[in-house]
Amino acid sequence: MIPTHLQQLPKKRDRYYGTLEPLKDNEGTVREWVIYGEPSVIEFAKRLFPGSEGRGPGRAKFANTKRIIEDLNWLMLKYPLHITDQDSWERSYIQAVDHALRIRDFNERPDKLLPPREFKGELTDFQKEGLSFLSNSERALLADEMGLGKTIQALALIAQKKGYPALIVVPPHLVLNWQKEINRFLELPGSEQASLLDDNPPDAVHIIKGLTPYDLPPANIYIIHYLLLRGWKNALTDYNFKILIFDEIQELRHPTTDKYSAASLLSSRTPIVIGLSGTPIYNRGGEIWSVLNIIEYHCLGDWDSFTREWCIGYGSDIVRNPDKLGEYLKQEGLMLRRRKEDVL
Repeated sequence: MIPTHLQQLPKKRDRYYGTLEPLKDNEGTVREWVIYGEPSVIEFAKRLFPGSEGRGPGRAKFANTKRIIEDLNWLMLKYPLHITDQDSWERSYIQAVDHALRIRDFNERPDKLLPPREFKGELTDFQKEGLSFLSNSERALLADEMGLGKTIQALALIAQKKGYPALIVVPPHLVLNWQKEINRFLELPGSEQASLLDDNPPDAVHIIKGLTPYDLPPANIYIIHYLLLRGWKNALTDYNFKILIFDEIQELRHPTTDKYSAASLLSSRTPIVIGLSGTPIYNRGGEIWSVLNIIEYHCLGDWDSFTREWCIGYGSDIVRNPDKLGEYLKQEGLMLRRRKEDVL
């Protein structure tokens, strides 16, 4: 059953409080939605979406994410808006409903997902649940304790989603380890086995080098380390990555850095974004907000509203109740954390 706030909007309403318009990029992809409307609906929208952008009265702008579409639908049940591009709205609405139902079903009945044949590893039961969680969420933080196989679950997700090309962002000292694990666990078109069937396959893995962008060769998976992101900020968005993995994503806990800005832009252009971290950063308000803001923009609201509601005081960096926040993040499909004592 579809949740109440996602009930389909009536085709015709007696009154409209404004319009809802999509903002598209050069490829025709909807990046944002804008409400132009009466003061009552704009004021309500800005309270509902604390991070919404709006220059002057009568306007509010939102990112096109599945969670925001859920809330926009709920808003329009109360304040009907004339949707100027019904086809674009229907596509976004269907994706939002599907996402909400998948997250709800996983929370009620966690299932175990088997990776495809291209994945050459063996997953434990809790790792199969982790794969199912990531596959359903598509934008989430996998925060398992160290030693529980976050890397192998991320690679299984790439295989399961056939998410090529994929980009993996790692600390400098882990570049070669990721290359080794990819070759170990994934049978890619550029691998030795697949090359026997294809005369001109792409490289299995390409490691991006240097701060100066160059034309990347065809590959299934690209690896770049965090210190290079600032140089590649604009160039990487041209490659239409299907999956973006941030290993040790606590590297992005400071939002004023160049690498954070580059990571945020990349995330906004990639459909599936996964962060990996064994560090319990959800104890620190500023860090978990910054990290999740990369994974899904304003999924925890803006900084002011987050610290006001979740931390010990307005602008504080200390989460009042870390367990409650962790429970909320799992319920929303934003984070999964398992401890060794619970699964081994």
